[in-house]
Amino acid sequence: MKKTCSKCLLPIDYLNIEINDEGVCQHCRNFSKPNYLGTERLLEDIKEPLSRNTSQKYDCVVGFSGGRDSTYLLWYVVKVLKLRPLAVFSDDLFIPEVALENIENTCKELGVDLRAIKHDNLKKCLPHHLNAWIKRPVPESLMFINVGERIGYETLVELEAIKEGVKLIWGGRTLIQASEEYKTDLMKINHRGGKASWIMGYLKEVALNPSLAMNFFCLKMQYKEFRVRKWKQKLIQKNNLTIIHPFFKYVHWIEDDIENILFNDLHWKLPEGKTNSSRFGCEADTLRQYLFYRTLGYNDTAVDLSYLIRDGQISREAAKEKLMESVDFSEADIKEILNKAGVNADRFIERLNRKYPLYS
Repeated sequence: MKKTCSKCLLPIDYLNIEINDEGVCQHCRNFSKPNYLGTERLLEDIKEPLSRNTSQKYDCVVGFSGGRDSTYLLWYVVKVLKLRPLAVFSDDLFIPEVALENIENTCKELGVDLRAIKHDNLKKCLPHHLNAWIKRPVPESLMFINVGERIGYETLVELEAIKEGVKLIWGGRTLIQASEEYKTDLMKINHRGGKASWIMGYLKEVALNPSLAMNFFCLKMQYKEFRVRKWKQKLIQKNNLTIIHPFFKYVHWIEDDIENILFNDLHWKLPEGKTNSSRFGCEADTLRQYLFYRTLGYNDTAVDLSYLIRDGQISREAAKEKLMESVDFSEADIKEILNKAGVNADRFIERLNRKYPLYS
């Protein structure tokens, strides 16, 4: 295992990391636990958007990916807040069967209507982007791998809320996910700066690997996803929608409590060989996490576990064990995803191994 911060699991070559003389990174030095506002304050704050609803059937809409964050969110909205949500699921056609089963069972257990909306943007883009990326397999351009997925989960929920006359939308994003800054910073010039730096970084990657832009449909999707936040914001303002991510300032996200609800209340199932509830949703994301690990030596799991260490939810030693389990990717599973994506898996892995040799 790589040498890491002495407090968390971020490696000393983590992007933009600053280790002091005591071996502690700036993320640990600057960490402070939020003062969560709690359920009562949340109930007060949602009264106004609820009063604007015109729907007789639903109080709110929940963006439901089927991952543990959005599953716990759906449970919380129903069981704690006592609301009647519509669950909207963006199906990018790369969702494993066990996740689809958990999604359906969760909605049945909670008595929630599920609206699953399929779209093939990711499926159309993924073969091109994978074949283009492997020509110059660098971590900076891994953002291309998931192009086509974001246009779904960033907009479908709002469109369904508008259709139903619902003004309150729930999102499951957490402070843990917000700490995964390296993925955005990778694209930027010198891995720092704002939007202009990101745009220049994108142009640099395309200049160094023109194949990334040599497909008109995929190029159009790249542009749409770059613009999707602005379009989403206009949609929110025009229709007077309120979006709340309660795990930012209202509710403390506690892994043990969540897993207890997932497995005991909602009877979640895990894929074969998996030991915890994290990260077994979209297979394209699983592939990208594998490629982050192969090209950088770390991925989201190291970042997530480091946050949980700082938050006092897990010891460093226990987190280290979880990390080693999570990065033990099955090559057979990765090849299955590649083949499903329409890529020659053996050739792809062979090229990857030449650039990033496997170590014992």
